[in-house]
Amino acid sequence: MLIELELSALASTADQNDRSMLILKEKGGDRILPVMMSTRRAVTMMMRRQIPLSLPVAASVADAYNLLLLQFDITVKRIEFTGIANGIFLCKIVAERDGQECVVDTCQAHDALVVACTSVCPITIDSELFEAQYMRKTGDNSFAININVLTRKMLEEALEHAVATENFEVATQIRDELARREQVHNPIEDANPYAE
Repeated sequence: MLIELELSALASTADQNDRSMLILKEKGGDRILPVMMSTRRAVTMMMRRQIPLSLPVAASVADAYNLLLLQFDITVKRIEFTGIANGIFLCKIVAERDGQECVVDTCQAHDALVVACTSVCPITIDSELFEAQYMRKTGDNSFAININVLTRKMLEEALEHAVATENFEVATQIRDELARREQVHNPIEDANPYAE
């Protein structure tokens, strides 16, 4: 079963590498999903959500792609989160042309979300994946995120902090996650080693 998500908020991170957390909220629910991305992309998406640009003016590369799709009668039907690998959420883009559904199987979530904001289409996630990845509330104003949504750099910084504060249980969990990532095949990294 697919759950529809909507852009909800933008949160800064302690990471010093221009990273932000885009927060997606379950439509009609309270659960939220964090997606790490560059601050520039996250701010652009939040602005687009609030002030959609009217076509046919292309103010960005995403607008130009959307105009191209419209020119060839291709409609983006939905964006669907499909998994996570090495701290990067993966999505597929489901489109339609001449009544036929076509799918771009694997792309990074932040790119798919730009397409969703530009094409004004639903953002969805499988209920099992959402159950495994959503942020759990741990207190009045605190949340816990799954370790696998953190970037490698964030994990390395957290490991340094855990070792420095002698929190060896957390350090072990972080080392295990870093080791697991060495073994996991990530099609995005294979295709583009310079990807964000």
